[in-house]
Amino acid sequence: MSGEHNYRNDLVTGLGLGALSPIVGALLIYLLFSLMVMNGWMDESAGGWRSKRWRTITLIGICSNIFWIRRYNHPFTDRTLRGLSFSTMIWALIWFVIYYRDLYAE
Repeated sequence: MSGEHNYRNDLVTGLGLGALSPIVGALLIYLLFSLMVMNGWMDESAGGWRSKRWRTITLIGICSNIFWIRRYNHPFTDRTLRGLSFSTMIWALIWFVIYYRDLYAE
């Protein structure tokens, strides 16, 4: 039975993981960037949450869902995978709406 996986297969698990993972991922990247600024390896960022650095941090946070999508990409985990994909698309849409003006400034 070495090939069996004991993964939950429900939409709520996927939605929950997909909603929380980008927040945790963004916080970890933010802490990493803060440590790099404290050690002098990176300059401080100006501009608040609309800065390029924060835009990058949030995008990497959203991409942290790739870990879960790959983990649940197995037979009989389609509901969880559907929830993860839906959450990821919602986060991506929110990111795009927030940064649309910055991305397509003339």
